[in-house]
Amino acid sequence: MKSAELKTIAAAFIMAVVVSASAFAAEGVGPTGTAWNDTSQVTGYTLEESSDESLDAEMQAELALEQAMAAALAARPGETPIGTKVTEESTHYVRGACLGKFKLTGYYGAGVTYSGAYTVADHTIAADTSVLPLGTKVFINNTVYTVEDIGSGVVGNMIDIYYDTYGEAAGVTNLGYRYLDVYIAVPAT
Repeated sequence: MKSAELKTIAAAFIMAVVVSASAFAAEGVGPTGTAWNDTSQVTGYTLEESSDESLDAEMQAELALEQAMAAALAARPGETPIGTKVTEESTHYVRGACLGKFKLTGYYGAGVTYSGAYTVADHTIAADTSVLPLGTKVFINNTVYTVEDIGSGVVGNMIDIYYDTYGEAAGVTNLGYRYLDVYIAVPAT
C-alpha cells in the first residue's frame, strides 16, 4: 500500500474510534457497560480531557491534509489516482489495401498460440508468416483479426480462423472452402 492509502485508512480508523468514544462518554457508560471514571486502568498514563472543539479542529486538520494529498496526487502527470473512473478508447480500424483472395478454414481448441497469446474467437487467426507476419491485423467480412498462430497445413494464401467450438470450426469447412478478399486493417485517424 502507498503511504497516502495508509494515512487515509489510519485517519478513518482514528475518526471511528473518536466518534465511538465520544458516544460512550456522552452516555456515561463504557463499551463494557461499566461507568466511565477518571482512573486509568493502565499504569503510567492519565486520562486527558478534551473538548469537542479541539476534536473538531483535529478532524478538520486531518480532512484538510487528506484533501491536499488527493489534490497533489491528481496533479501528478501520467498517473491516475486510485478510485478515478477511467474510460479506455479502443483502436478503430478501417479497411486498407486488398491483400488478395485467401482460402478460409476454421479451427478450435483453446490454448496458447504460437505468438504466446491465448486464442480468442473473432480475433485469432493462423496464417503463413511468410505471407502475413505475426501481429498483422486484417479485415475479413467486417471483422478485424490478428495473426497470432501458425499451422503446418496453413501455407500461402490460406487463413485458419479460430472458433470457440468444434461445431463452428467444422461448419466453415463443411460448407466448402471459402475464398474471400482479405484487407489489411489500418488504424483510423
